[in-house]
Amino acid sequence: METFKKGEKIGKYVINSFIKKGAVAESYTALGSDDMMYFIKVFDLGSIPKEQLFEGKEVYEIQLCRELHSEENENVIRFVDKGEVRKGENRYHYLVTEFYRGELLSDSVAQEGPFDLEDAVQITLCVLNGLTYIHSRALIHNDIRPSNIMLQEMEDGMLLPTIIDLGHISYMVKGRPTFYVDDLMPFYRAPETFRGIYTVKSDIFSTGALLYYLIFGKAPWETDLAACRGDKNKIKDLVKTARRSELVLETEKIKLPDYMKAILAKALDKKPDKRFGTAEEFSQALIDHLMPESTQMMEDQQAEKEESQNTTVVPITFKKGSGNGFDNVTGRDELKEQLRKEVLFALQNPEKAKIYRLPAINGVLLYGPPGCGKSLVLESFAEELGFNYTMINAAEFGNIYQDGVLDNLQRLFDAAEIKAPFVLCFDELEFLAPNPNADGEEANITPQISALFGMFNECSQKGLLVAATTNRPDLIDQAIMRVGCFDRVFFVPQPDFEARKDIFREHLKDRPCEELDFDELAKISDDFNAGDITEAVNEAAMTAAYNDVPISQKILVDVLKYKNPTYSTKTRIGFNKN
Repeated sequence: METFKKGEKIGKYVINSFIKKGAVAESYTALGSDDMMYFIKVFDLGSIPKEQLFEGKEVYEIQLCRELHSEENENVIRFVDKGEVRKGENRYHYLVTEFYRGELLSDSVAQEGPFDLEDAVQITLCVLNGLTYIHSRALIHNDIRPSNIMLQEMEDGMLLPTIIDLGHISYMVKGRPTFYVDDLMPFYRAPETFRGIYTVKSDIFSTGALLYYLIFGKAPWETDLAACRGDKNKIKDLVKTARRSELVLETEKIKLPDYMKAILAKALDKKPDKRFGTAEEFSQALIDHLMPESTQMMEDQQAEKEESQNTTVVPITFKKGSGNGFDNVTGRDELKEQLRKEVLFALQNPEKAKIYRLPAINGVLLYGPPGCGKSLVLESFAEELGFNYTMINAAEFGNIYQDGVLDNLQRLFDAAEIKAPFVLCFDELEFLAPNPNADGEEANITPQISALFGMFNECSQKGLLVAATTNRPDLIDQAIMRVGCFDRVFFVPQPDFEARKDIFREHLKDRPCEELDFDELAKISDDFNAGDITEAVNEAAMTAAYNDVPISQKILVDVLKYKNPTYSTKTRIGFNKN
């Protein structure tokens, strides 16, 4: 029976459901204080031998999972948190990792049977990618098996396999293991592990056994162990006897190509020195044969189709909100204070927002003329908030009426939800969701804008914030301008006095200059945007270079006096929120 019940708290996590009980730990799903679901593994310190504790203090799995954490490798479960909790007289350490919605590989095969060869290879390549990363940290997994691989189905129908259990991870072992071994699955263990030797080569064997299982629906040399009644010596002898027979690589139903037979035989060789030397070598052997002509032809056809449809596939980069934040934005003190008060405060102080019943913030729109620094303010806002964020240039991303753009957006929102709290930043939103009724005709809700509204609407409930910029709010489809999508709208003015001084300093540094009066330059460039100032400085520099003199105050003033700003606040774009 499980130790912790539904609703009990472990640190800042509330138990949601019990998953399984192991030799020294229990696994649960739990809800975090951020309302996100996580896996939590609880270790009973009273039942763990000291040799299985890192430096005699912390469970090896917790320490090594933290060492392995990587935002880049999606084929290995990711560390989130750790801690200690007491219940009665007992002490427990707990490990929190990301939660994955999907199906265990073992359950998938049990319910639907083996995979076809191509899918089996793709899954194995992902597992090998995870192992490559683990091995690069001088660690051995030691327990690659079907029940330790989670399959998540992605939007495009592809399966994303992730190694979700690190219960037996260790440094290289030649002698007494630092982990419990009696629960290892015998038919996935390399022969040398029965002698206490665990290396990269033993992980290679286990992955070969996994590939065999994916194709045949059972482990290599698998036989009935019921008669052993759990006796580990009898199990060892029976496995050893079974492996004396020839490995079955073909049945009446399954006919493998010769290259796959050779790969399986090499990965499952009983002698470690005859196996693949590394996970990368194993991967390369599979990749060299992964693309039969028919598959390549299908890929070529798909590529041609995408090209003909002008489908835009934009790589998505996630960042962690850090850096200088609003310190990057000189001047504009009134705007920054508005953003701090009306948006940042509630998001950065959720407990106080709850007490005062402050309304949830779903979306923020920054609008203003071209060149006023909206993009800089947007990214600085994301940095100041401190959440994960991504910057999407809508002009490059494409608009929702182009093939593939909505699919890309859904992929973006799904990935952001996993990494919540998260800020989705869209620069020049009018390009993503153009207003087809900008000429004043009666609005017509299209299926595309309905789909976009579904993504934008009530993002706050998922830990997401949509932040966007635009030059022309009237050119954005008004269906997404309603409350529930963008509930905070801010005008970004031209650079103010202090900002203009800073722009002049930035563009004039490292150029030959006389002593300059930046106050005067900022004063006479009133209503100039950053682009106007850049152009004026470049023109002054060209004049000075032509006359072979330093850039002087007079040259700059002369240029500024005859130049007009691109945009005047007297014709400022208005925007009334409905």
